[in-house]
Amino acid sequence: MSNGKANLSTSDHKNMDAFLGYVLDDYKAGEITKEEAVGALAHVMAALDIGNTAEAVNWFKQGRKFIRSTR
Repeated sequence: MSNGKANLSTSDHKNMDAFLGYVLDDYKAGEITKEEAVGALAHVMAALDIGNTAEAVNWFKQGRKFIRSTR
């Protein structure tokens, strides 16, 4: 739930946009499966839902590496 204050910086938003693009591009290119893409996105959404902004920001910065390292 939103507490009405911004928790993500402008830089975080840029990294989030890039992360989402990487997930979609990697899925489209066959680099990751649909399940891996959904899992990565769900992980970030869950982190934000429970207020764990630091975890979400970490995934925005390194998520592509995290997803590929599990292969």
